[in-house]
Amino acid sequence: MDKAFVYQISTPFTLQQAFDPGFRILDNTANERPDWREYWPIRRFLLNEALDEEAFYGFLSAKFKIKTNLSSAQVYDFIRGADSATDVILFSQSIHNAAFYLNTFEYGESEHPGLLQVARQFFDRIGRPTDFEELVTDSRSEVYSNYFVAKPRFWREWLEVNELLFSIAETQGDDLGAALRAKTMYRKAAGVEMKIFVMERVATWIIARGRRFTARVRDPFAAHSRTYKLPVSIVCDALKIAYNTQGRRQYRDVFFLVRGLQRLLNWQIRFGIAFRSRRVRPTTQILASYWDRPER
Repeated sequence: MDKAFVYQISTPFTLQQAFDPGFRILDNTANERPDWREYWPIRRFLLNEALDEEAFYGFLSAKFKIKTNLSSAQVYDFIRGADSATDVILFSQSIHNAAFYLNTFEYGESEHPGLLQVARQFFDRIGRPTDFEELVTDSRSEVYSNYFVAKPRFWREWLEVNELLFSIAETQGDDLGAALRAKTMYRKAAGVEMKIFVMERVATWIIARGRRFTARVRDPFAAHSRTYKLPVSIVCDALKIAYNTQGRRQYRDVFFLVRGLQRLLNWQIRFGIAFRSRRVRPTTQILASYWDRPER
């Protein structure tokens, strides 16, 4: 097995029972820069620690188990199954909401208004312009909440991009820096700065755009709630994968058609579940069962 050093980040607000004893602890109880949230302790670690080039490193929140239903044993077992070419392994919580969007930045715009324009300006500023009307991300590249482990070569690129973000956001008098520091919507309240949600998407941006890193993905559609959304979101994701691998615009065109019908289709599925439709309920029950499958 490749060596793996997976940490959970402790904060002044984290209860001890929230931690999985199989993970290491990355201490952020001093909480020196709460505005940077998890980036601050990850940044400090990557800038100061010597890394084993063939080992995987990960930095998870204390909510990892709640959001993914994965234990440390399952995480390490999945890492053990990675071949030597794997650079990054994604353990994102279910992406059934994100799948309805062309890419993770478009999804971010729906949750944090203004993100798309700020991200566009940021990537232009650092000399890596990105066309968000053409960028298509799918379950092979999308990860949220920094729920991934990676080898140092991936972390170096991740840190390089985010350090440019850090520098701009820390610069007073810079209009883009002010936009990155602006509070945006998070859980129905404007309490987190925009820079956090741009930072959170850098891993996906690297994987989807660069094609330089090989990713392995743990089941990205295991969900314990709102499972009625899963069938349509899986179809949307499959169409995006088909477009990314085949390049045929028909797949993209049909993706837009299906996502435009998502509310109607989701309502029909919910109706089928409620009335125990033999065409609907068995499938949604199977999809719901993946949440508790240790082998997923």
